[in-house]
Amino acid sequence: MRMNARACHLLGWTIMSFIIANLSASGALGQALIVDRGQARADIVIAENPSRATKLAALELQDFIEKISDGKPVIVTEPGRDNPVHIYIGASKHTDRLNISDEGLEYDAFRMVSGDGWLVLLGSDKESGDATSLGQDIERLRGLSLSETDGRGSLNAVYEFLRGVGCRWYFPGEIGEIVPKMETIALPEINRTISPDFRLRHMRQWYYSFYQTPGDHEILWQLRLGINSSRRILGSPRGHGIIEVYRSEEVQKNHPEYFALWGGKRAIGHADGAPCLSSEGLFEANVEYVRSMFDKGEPVISVAPSDGYTTLCQCDFCKGKDTPERGYNGLLSDYVWDYVNRVAIEVYKTHPEKKITCIAYTTYLLPPEKIEELSPNIAIILCRWRSHFINRSKREDFTNLLDAWLEKMPSKEVYIWDYYLHSRPGGTYEGIPVYFPHIIDEDLKSLKGISGGDYIEVSRNAPDWGKKWHAMATNHLNVYVTARLYWDVDQDVDAMLDEYYTNFYGPAAEEMKGFVEYCEKDWPESLKDAAVIDRFVEMLDDAQAKAGDTIFGKRVGMVVDYIQPLLAKRSEIDKGRKDAPVAVAKKRDGADFTLDGKLDGAFWDGLETYPLRELAHGGEPDAKTTFKVAWDEDFLYFAIRCAEEDMKNLRVGTTKNEDSNVWKGDEVELMLETPTHAYYQIAISPVGAIMDVDWKNGFDTTWSSGAEVAVQHGDDFWTVEVRVPIAGAEADQVDDKSGVSGDMPREGDPWFFNVCRQRMRGDTRQLSGFSPTGSGFLNPDKFGKLLAR
Repeated sequence: MRMNARACHLLGWTIMSFIIANLSASGALGQALIVDRGQARADIVIAENPSRATKLAALELQDFIEKISDGKPVIVTEPGRDNPVHIYIGASKHTDRLNISDEGLEYDAFRMVSGDGWLVLLGSDKESGDATSLGQDIERLRGLSLSETDGRGSLNAVYEFLRGVGCRWYFPGEIGEIVPKMETIALPEINRTISPDFRLRHMRQWYYSFYQTPGDHEILWQLRLGINSSRRILGSPRGHGIIEVYRSEEVQKNHPEYFALWGGKRAIGHADGAPCLSSEGLFEANVEYVRSMFDKGEPVISVAPSDGYTTLCQCDFCKGKDTPERGYNGLLSDYVWDYVNRVAIEVYKTHPEKKITCIAYTTYLLPPEKIEELSPNIAIILCRWRSHFINRSKREDFTNLLDAWLEKMPSKEVYIWDYYLHSRPGGTYEGIPVYFPHIIDEDLKSLKGISGGDYIEVSRNAPDWGKKWHAMATNHLNVYVTARLYWDVDQDVDAMLDEYYTNFYGPAAEEMKGFVEYCEKDWPESLKDAAVIDRFVEMLDDAQAKAGDTIFGKRVGMVVDYIQPLLAKRSEIDKGRKDAPVAVAKKRDGADFTLDGKLDGAFWDGLETYPLRELAHGGEPDAKTTFKVAWDEDFLYFAIRCAEEDMKNLRVGTTKNEDSNVWKGDEVELMLETPTHAYYQIAISPVGAIMDVDWKNGFDTTWSSGAEVAVQHGDDFWTVEVRVPIAGAEADQVDDKSGVSGDMPREGDPWFFNVCRQRMRGDTRQLSGFSPTGSGFLNPDKFGKLLAR
C-alpha cells in the first residue's frame, strides 16, 4: 500500500520510538532521552507569564508523558541543570534566544524544532475573548481556563508530538484514548513547520460546543482534534447576520416595514424576524450596522437572511422579484443576492479590506443570474450535506454549483457549511450507523486550495435528554477523519482507517472494518430494507464475540447501543405498507368530466367517499375533510371537500402558482408515489394556486404536474377539484420535469398516495390525512394504497 511522505514520517517516528523504548538507558543510538526507563530526563519550560493555552499545553504534555512512561517531567519557567533535555512550550525568552518564534504561524499552525538537548513546540497562543473554566471533572485542570477563540498553536504542536509517539484521540474521554506504553522516549530530530490545509475547521457540536461542554473530557477532545473557532475567520454571527439589525424590541416596534409581509402580517416572529429586502430603511440600517461592527474590529460580517427564509415578501415593492422558474434552490437567489451585493458595494466604499458574507442556502443556494459579478468584498458559505455525496449525482451538482459561484466572485473566497447531524434524536437517520470517511477524503481533496474550510454542525445528545446511546458512537469516525484531513488532506485515508480499526477495536478490527465498509456503502438502504438492518446486527454480534469483555468490547457495545432506535423501527420497515388504508379510483369516462369545483354530476355519482383523519393519532379532526377519486386512461381525478365553519378567516397563503407561501395558509395536498417514481407532492391553496414538488432527488420545484384545478367556496365549506395528467411508466426517462410518471395502479403494482389538509387558525396548525403519517405530510412509508378498477 502506497503511503505519502507525511504518513511514512509519522510511522517511522512511531516505530523508532518503540525501538528506543526497548533499548537500555545507555542510549545505544546516541540520542538524548526525554524519559529513560521510567525516569524523566527532561523538564517542560514555559514563559514566566504564559498564556492560558500555553499552560494547558504544558500540562497536557506532562500528563501524557507520564501516562506513556511513568516519567513525569516538571513544568518550570527556567531550564534546570538536573535534566539534560528541555522542552520549550510556547513563546518565551528561551525560544527568543534560540531564534524560534511564532511569526507567520496563522490559523493555529505550529513549529516543532529540536537541537542539542532541546525541543521547541510552539505556535501562536494569543488570548482572545472570555474564558471557560476548566477542572470541572479533571482535578489536574483546576485553576485553568481557555477561550474558544484563544490561539492554540502550541497545543497543536504538543498533540502532534504525542501523535508521533502513538497517541490517538478517537472519541471523547478515556474510552477514546490510545496511549502507548514505553519505558523510554527519545528526543526526536525534527525541524518542521506545520500549517493546516484548511484555515476554517469549526465543528459546532450541538449542546457540547466549547462554551457549553458538560465536562473537561469534551473540551479536551475538541482541542486534540485540532479544530478551531470560526469566530476569528467568519466573525459573529456566522449564519443569519441580518437579524442583528432588527433584533431589538425598539426596532421591531418602530420599523415593522423592515419585516416581510406574509399573509397580510409582518413576519416579526418568524425565526428572529424575516426581512423585507426591498425596504430601503432596512438596507440603510444594515449598512450602518456593518460599518459600526467593522469599526469595532470585526473582520467579517454576515448579512444573510433569517433561517427558514423560503418565501418572497408579499409587499408591493417585492412583487415579481422571485424566480420560481429556477426551482426551489433559485427561487429567491436574485432577490437575496441583490440585497447582499448592494450592502457590500456600499460598505466597500469605507472598508474595502473587510469582508461581507452570506450563506448560499435553501431558496438562494444558486448564484444570481441578474448580477454578472459580485462585489469584491463578498465571501460565500455554501451549505450542503457532505454525506449525501453517496449519491454521485449530488456530488456532480455541488461541483457545478461551486464552479458557477466562483465565476461570479472576484474574491474567490468560499467556505462550506456542512451537517453531520445523523444522530439527531427524532431525525431521519437516528440509529443508522452513517459512516462516510471515503466521501470526506474525496471531497476535502477536491476542495484543497479552493475552499477556506468548513463550519460543520455535529449532533450530540443534550445531557438532560437521558439517552442511553452515545451520539458519537459512529459519528466520531467521520469527525476524526475530517479533523485529521484538515491538517494534511494528502495523507492516505485507508492507512488512517486501518490504524483506527487496529487501535480502537483490537481483536475485532477486521470485523469492525467490514462493518464500517458495509455501512459506508449501504447505510441509506436501512431506511427501507430490514435485511440490511439484520446484517448490521450480525456483523456487530461477530465483532462483540471477538472483542469480548474488554475496552474493545465496550467500544463495539457503544455502536450496538446506538443502533437500538433503528432496531425498534425494524418491524415497521419489515411490515412495510401491509396495513396501509386502501382507496379505489373507479374508472370513469373523461368525456363526462367538467372541471368547475362543484363536485357534482354523473362523473362523481356513486363513488365512495373517503374521510381524512387527524394526522398524528388517526382521530377525527376538528374540521372534516372528504374526497373521491377516479381514473381514466390519461388522468387521475380528485374531488376534495373541506368543511369550514369559519370561512371568513380562511387563510390564503398565495394566489399564484409555484409560490411556497402556499404552506403559510390553508391548503390541501396530494402525495403520489408510483411504481416508477417516488414521489410527487402537489399543494393547492383555497383559491386554486398550485405548488408542485418532485421528491425523487430532493426538493425539486422545477417539476410541473400539469394538474388542472377548480375551486368553489360555500357558506361552510370549500372544495377543490383536480385533474392530474398521467404520462406513462417511462415518462420521467423522456422528460423528468413534467407530468406524473406511472401506469394504472392495480393489484400487484399499486400506487401509494395521500390526500392531506392543513388548516390554519391563529397560531394553530391543524393537520389531517387519509393515511395518518405522524407529525408531517412527508412520510411516504405511511402513505395509503391506491388501486384503480
